Amino acid sequence: MAMYVTLFKYTGPIKGGGPERFKKVQEIVAAENGKIHSVYGLLGAWDVVSIGEFSDTATAMRAVAKIGNLIGAQSHTMPAVERDEFLNLLAGL
Repeated sequence: MAMYVTLFKYTGPIKGGGPERFKKVQEIVAAENGKIHSVYGLLGAWDVVSIGEFSDTATAMRAVAKIGNLIGAQSHTMPAVERDEFLNLLAGL
């Protein structure tokens, strides 16, 4: 499974965006055989950051698009690697 960091920016009203809607987000992720590790609300240019796992990039893209439609948000998704793997990659430079 690959890790992805996704930034979300709401594009419309966020009313009704509480725990019930997050359950729907979790259902989307589960249907794509993904896993949400953490979600944080943000101040600034982005409103939410999510860290999760998906089997591949196409699956992550599909899940993020579904979530964006559900919550009315633009997104920016980036693949991520864990610290030790990242440091090993850099060690080869």
